[in-house]
This record gives sequence, C-alpha cells and structure tokens, in this order.
Amino acid sequence: MIGEVDAVPTTRSAPRVRRPSDVLQLGVSVTGLLLVVLAAAQAPDAVDSLVDAVPVVRRDPVRAVLSAASVAASLAVLAVLLTVAVDAARQRRAAALQAVAAGLLGLLLGAVGERLGDDAGGIVPDVLTAPRDDAALVPVVVTIAFLVGADLQRRRRWRVPSRWAVLAALGCAIALGNLTLPGVVAAVLLGAAAGLAVRLAAGVAPARPDDDVLRAVLARAGVAVGELEVTEQAAGFVRLTGTDGTGPVCVTVVDPDGRGVPLVRRAGRLLRFRAAVVGRPALSQRGDLERQASSAALAAAAGVPVPGVLALLAVGPALVLAERPLDGTPLPEAGDAAAGGLTAAFAALRRLHDVGLAHGGLTPECVVLGADGRAGFRDLRSAQPAAGDLQRDLDAVALLVGGATVVGPDAATSALRAAYTRGAGPPRLPALLQPVALPAVVRRSVRGTDLLAELRTALAGPDGPVASAPRLERFSLRVILTVAATTVAAVLLASQLSRVSVVDELRQADPWWLLVALGGSAVTYVGAALVLVAFVPIALSLVRTSLVQLSTAWLTLVTPPTVGHVGLNVRFLQQSGLSVAGAAASVAVSQVATVAVTVLLLLVVGWASGVSTARLSLVPSGEVLLVLAVALAVVGGLLAVPSVRRLLRDRLEPLLRQSLPQLLSAATEPRRLVTAVGGILLQTAGYVLALDASLRAFDASVALPTVIGVYLVASTVGSVAPTPGGLGAVEAALVGGLTATGVPVSSALAAVLAFRTVTFWLPAPLGWLAFVHLQRRRAI
Repeated sequence: MIGEVDAVPTTRSAPRVRRPSDVLQLGVSVTGLLLVVLAAAQAPDAVDSLVDAVPVVRRDPVRAVLSAASVAASLAVLAVLLTVAVDAARQRRAAALQAVAAGLLGLLLGAVGERLGDDAGGIVPDVLTAPRDDAALVPVVVTIAFLVGADLQRRRRWRVPSRWAVLAALGCAIALGNLTLPGVVAAVLLGAAAGLAVRLAAGVAPARPDDDVLRAVLARAGVAVGELEVTEQAAGFVRLTGTDGTGPVCVTVVDPDGRGVPLVRRAGRLLRFRAAVVGRPALSQRGDLERQASSAALAAAAGVPVPGVLALLAVGPALVLAERPLDGTPLPEAGDAAAGGLTAAFAALRRLHDVGLAHGGLTPECVVLGADGRAGFRDLRSAQPAAGDLQRDLDAVALLVGGATVVGPDAATSALRAAYTRGAGPPRLPALLQPVALPAVVRRSVRGTDLLAELRTALAGPDGPVASAPRLERFSLRVILTVAATTVAAVLLASQLSRVSVVDELRQADPWWLLVALGGSAVTYVGAALVLVAFVPIALSLVRTSLVQLSTAWLTLVTPPTVGHVGLNVRFLQQSGLSVAGAAASVAVSQVATVAVTVLLLLVVGWASGVSTARLSLVPSGEVLLVLAVALAVVGGLLAVPSVRRLLRDRLEPLLRQSLPQLLSAATEPRRLVTAVGGILLQTAGYVLALDASLRAFDASVALPTVIGVYLVASTVGSVAPTPGGLGAVEAALVGGLTATGVPVSSALAAVLAFRTVTFWLPAPLGWLAFVHLQRRRAI
C-alpha cells in the first residue's frame, strides 16, 4: 500500500540530532569567509574594483525612494524576526533558545570582526564595514545568525518571507552605500557560521515521527504492529522491527535529517567508478527507499523470494517502508546444505537478471535458503532496476566469491556452472575477480587469502584464456595523487618558464651532441632486449627482441610505461612458444632484476656523489649520510605498521614466488647473469649518455654520478606514474633534479626537452613501424 499521511509533530523528548548537511554548510561558510577576507587583504586592487563596479545612489529623488524602501525592508525584517521568535517560543522552545544564542554569538563575532578590520587597516575595514559612520555589518550578522539558529528548514511559511525580507534589506544597503558587495557576502557568511555552529552544538529536533505515530500510521494501512525496537540507525535513517498478527515486520524510516549523506557517498562512487558499474544510483535516502520497494516488486514478479512490501507511506517529511522479512536460513548457517543452496542462489540470481534487476550488494548473509529448497535475497537497498551487463556480471562475481568463503572455491565454481547453461558463466567473470569489484564485506573477508586466484584458476584453468578485464574505475587513489603532484609540478615549472627564454636556448644547441643523445637512446633498446633474452628458457633472436622493445616506445604513448612494456613482452614470449605462466614469470624476473640492479646502482651513485676528493676518506659526506639515515628511518617506520607489512607481503610474495626459481637458475649460470646485468647497465648507460649529451648540447654539465642519480630518480618517478610514458612526472623530476644540482633553469629546461624528444617522442613513430612489422610476422 502506498499513501501519504499529513505531517505529525514529533515527541518533544526525542533525542536531538546533528545533521551532516549542517557540518558541510558550516565548512563552506567558514571557507568562503576566509577567502573573502584573504582577497581583501592580499588583492585589495581587485576587491576595490569590484566595489566600484556596483554604483551607489547619491542623488535624489532615487536615493529618497531607496531610503524609504530600506526603512520598509528593515521593518519587514524586524517583523519576520519577531514572528519567528514567537512561533518558536510557542511550539519549539529549544529552537527559540538556539536562535537567541545564535544572535548573541553573531553580535559578538560581528563586533570582533569590525575591531579586527580596524586593526588591519588599509582596504579591509572599508570593504567589510564601509562607511564607518553608518555601518550595517553587525545588524546583518545578527539577523542571519538568528534565522539560521532558529532552524526554519521545516517552517516553509516563515522561511520564504524571511529570505525575501533579508534580500530586500541587503539590496537597499548596497545601493545606499551602507554595505559593499564583499561586505554583504562576509556578513552573511559570518552570520550563517554563527547560526550553524549553535545548531550543531545544541542539535535540532528530529524530523522522524515517533513510535506512536508510526504505529498509528501503519495501523491505518492495515499493518497493526506492537512495540517497535530500533535495530539500525544512522543520520536520517532508522530501521525498526516489530510484529503483527501474521509475523515479524521490518519498518524503515528515512527523513530529511540525513540529507546530503547519500549524495556525497554516491557522488564519490560516480567519480571513482564508471557509469556502467554504478548505474543510475538514487541521490537521496528517499529515492533509495522508493527504489528498494520497486525492486522488491520486480523480484517478486520474477518468482524470487525477497522481503515483501506491505506499505510505503509518506509521513510528513519522512518516508516509511514496511516489509515482511524473508523467512529462512542464511547461507553461512546452512551447514551441509550450503553447497546446494548456493546452486539455488545462482539460479535465483539468473531470474533476477533476466528481468533486468541487479542486487548490487550480494554477501553470503544476504542469501536466504527456504524450507522448500528455493533461495532468496535479503536487503535490496543497493538493487538496480534496468541494470547493464557489467552490473549483472559484478553480481555473479560477488555471489561466487562470497559463496566460496562458505563452501570453498571448487563447490562455488560447480554451483556457478550448474546455473549457467554456457558452462562457466559470463566469459569475463575470471577477469572480474579483483578486489575492487567486490562489495566491502566480501572484500574484507578475502583480504590476505589466495581465494581470488584459486577461483580464477578454477574458472579459466592455469593456462586458459582470460577475457580482458573491463575498466571499472575512472580514477584510483594513485591517479588522483599523481595528478595532484603533477599539477603542482606544472605550476612550479610554469613559474620558472615565465622567467627564461627556452626558445633562445634551443637555437644555440650543439647538433653534434644531440646526435650523440639520439645514439644513446638507440642503445637502450638493445640493453632491454639483452635483459629479456637472459631470463627466457628458449632461444630468442636479439634483433627481433630489440624490435619488440622499440615497439614499446609506441605503446607508451597510450599506456603507462610499465603496463605497455610488460604486456607486449608477455605477448611476444607467448608467440615465441612459452605458456602464459612461463611468459609472465620470465617478464616478472626481468623486472625484479632490473629493480634490484637499479636500487644497487642508485646506492652506489649516492655514495660516489658524496665522496670527497680533497681528503683520504671513502666515507660519503654528511649530507649523503643524512639522506640515507632519513630514508632508512622512513622505511623502518613504514615497516613498523602492520597494515603496510601485510600490503608489501601480499604484493611481493606472489611475484617473488613466481620469479625466484628463475632468478636462482640465472644466478647459477654466469653467462645468463652477466648478460642480464650487462643489459641493465647498458640500458641505464644509454639513458645517462642521452641526458649528459643533452646537457652538453646547451653548454651545461654536471658530474657523472649526479647525472646518473638524477636520471634514476626521474625514471623511478615515471615508472609509477599512471600517465603515458610518465609524461609530466619525468619532466618535472628531471628539471627539479638538475636545477637542484646547480644547472641554470633555462639550460635544464632545454636539456630536458631535448632528452625527452630523443628518448620518448622520436622513437614513437619508429616503434609504430616496428609494431606493424612484428604483427605482420605474427611475432606479437
């Protein structure tokens, strides 16, 4: 039953609540006020221009008319304040006390603001309180604070007139010169901050109807419940349980007190995940509850047991959903019947998907097994009607992984195959077995285990083909941090570019040194090929392997550097006769060896750059020792955190387990070991030669250990950056490192542009030609 009931007053003794939206508004008000004051203090000319842009009426008869209008608006404001105070005193005494407290706080803050403006001098007092003989700052602050503290959210008949009266009074004050436009903004923000602070400190009366009202409303809808007990509560949301003549009843109530929480949460998901993952989520708790009711009706029509909807009622500003809980045994408590129950759950999930409904939050506790052998689902709060293919596949992944935590991976895989006529379920299911695709509860339950890998192997086999994983996230935390860091670097770089003439520097470049830099770039691809050849158990052509490494220069234009390099090498080794596991292991070994040699080389360079030639000591300088000590302290501090140790173990243990046998095998064969180390050193030497030659092309040079150190640091930064080829991150790191060693900014910028041209941009078209050639020869 769906209906609407008139607004009903809540019990006065109900506990007061603090709205999340008030916290957000307070933060916005304080931030806006600080920005206004900062602009007046740091950019007085711009603020003064804004003040002058708003003309002040000084000539009669227009000024006389505005003065009369100002008096009328002020009287209207006083009338509104008096009316609000009387209304609050009669029906909401706590709100009346809050309004008075907010007005007094606004009075104090307004007086302090005027005093601070006078002490600051300059344009600040003129902008915020002008003119001094007829200032209107304090009255505006007090008025706004009083109205905000009175909490007029649910008093529409007074909220709208108060807004119009205040706007009219402020407009007249600006036109008559009693306040400037920035002063009005500052006064409104200061008053709002005072009112919101009092509202948060004291709390507000909840919008949720009390239990007596709920029982009366439900009885009119034919659901006569007894005592109600709260089982779950959050901002603007409460779930209660009771019983009627038929059995247990679950009552969910949402109200405006939680406004803003779902919007922020879902906006965060929309920003992080692609639309195909989140679908079209409701942006309010009321919309969530309405969608939950409609999803339950859709599931019931598909023959899937779900909680039955008894009534959906609007009670004043609140929405009430009454449901009949689903009777049965949760999957984790089913014991020996769990495996058969999981098969029935997959069959029920298919029926949901056939009518276009995705559950959106499947956990083992959501699966309920009935006495008749059928399986149903609890908790449709995240259900999505008209769901897309990816959302339905994510449902299957969640049920598969959650079920595997109860019955094991083999039984869960068998249940999946029994429900899907195609045998192994959706073809991209193995690729979707990743933590980010799982509900939070399921993700926490499999953290630190090999369950996902076991399920992936059970579905696709150890060497079976795995469909490419669809992209689920728009932005990861790593991308956000990298973009932020790159933006900061770009700002700093732009500030440096404004002071130098890079064009003049480029015109004076020595072309012979640029050719040497290009030769160094070419050497790097031979070095990378030697590293791969050394760790592959089959014979590879050095020329063809070098062409594969050159092809990665083309892929780095569209992928992060490590991703494109690893993917193409794995594909090349597969085409050369290795299995998927063997190819992945060989590439992993080459990566581990490269990292190990690079770290050792960086330590050696750090030591060499600090050794003094003026004394008979091989001990590095104090600065180098200090840097090493700080680095060791940071690493030690991170390793002391258990979560960091678990993360490193989870990330490094599979890689080491996969690559350690081949590393040990290579260590027992001196020829392979020398080839690998020689290739890594040759690759590094080529890049260092290109960077050093680029510097010399612009009459700049630094010590060789310093060049090596700057390159290795920049290369590390670029390898973890998600941008194609480390674009932006490498340039910023190189310019920062070179200028820190004493290279002039203009020479550093020109040298870095030349270095990136010969190592990144020029090889790209040659890499595309190599890529096309290798594809025609079916080498990749």
